[in-house]
Amino acid sequence: MVGRRREPGVPYSRYLMSQSLSASGLSPERAYELARTVGLRLEQREQRVIGVRELRALAEQVLLAEEGERAVERFGAWQRLDSLDRPLIVMLSGTTGVGKSTLATMLAHRLGITRVIATDVIRHVLRSFFARELMPAVHYSAFDAAGAVDDEVSHGDRDLVGYERQAESIGHGVAAIVDRACTEGTAMVVEGVHLLPDGLPDGLAERCVLVQALLVVDDEQLHRGHFALRGGERPAERYLSRFEEIRKLQRHLAARAGARGVATIDNYSIDAALARTMDLVLRTVGRL
Repeated sequence: MVGRRREPGVPYSRYLMSQSLSASGLSPERAYELARTVGLRLEQREQRVIGVRELRALAEQVLLAEEGERAVERFGAWQRLDSLDRPLIVMLSGTTGVGKSTLATMLAHRLGITRVIATDVIRHVLRSFFARELMPAVHYSAFDAAGAVDDEVSHGDRDLVGYERQAESIGHGVAAIVDRACTEGTAMVVEGVHLLPDGLPDGLAERCVLVQALLVVDDEQLHRGHFALRGGERPAERYLSRFEEIRKLQRHLAARAGARGVATIDNYSIDAALARTMDLVLRTVGRL
């Protein structure tokens, strides 16, 4: 129930309503505007208490009038997230410096997901347990994993061979984390360069509502600019000196994503990328 002062239930919150509305793809500013409109409609009612279903219907009326049917469909799909019989698992792949971590955090907030896992964390755990001699690939960054490739390897691109080996090693850890999330019924966002478009076993993919996307930055200058924002222990020079290898990984991942029918999202704007990813999630849920 949603009520007013001295009535049973919870007072109407524009903030909470705006969070719900923003999940339909609206900007936070626009969502708050419409949440305010919903609040004004509530104040005009004679009844002092409104049920949750009735409040949802009122929000849909405002959405329909202000944003159209598509926004109402996305809002309805977001409402159905809580009733899924399998956990939602969103996997965001992409090469270094395309904005995966930022997008994953923003997406999780919009979806109300509290668990965000970075594959680089898995790599750090593996390299702390396995010496370089036992698992050399995890002791390199994805863009310089050629250093883990033996000299006798004569076929294939050494950068890509090293990357594939690293992704395969880390993929076992990703599968274990997703398996536990499926067992617990916990929604999760996983992000990282090590997520291959076809890397999750079919049996495991069937146990969750899986949404996969590849994040790219098509514009080279914009991609370079992303590294200027990094600092501290991750100086831009380290990445820019291997920029061609980083771009090579992006082309490799894009080719695999295209072959597997995985959506590719160009992060020319983080707001636009978030909207497209939200739409991908909600369309997947809507199809269920």
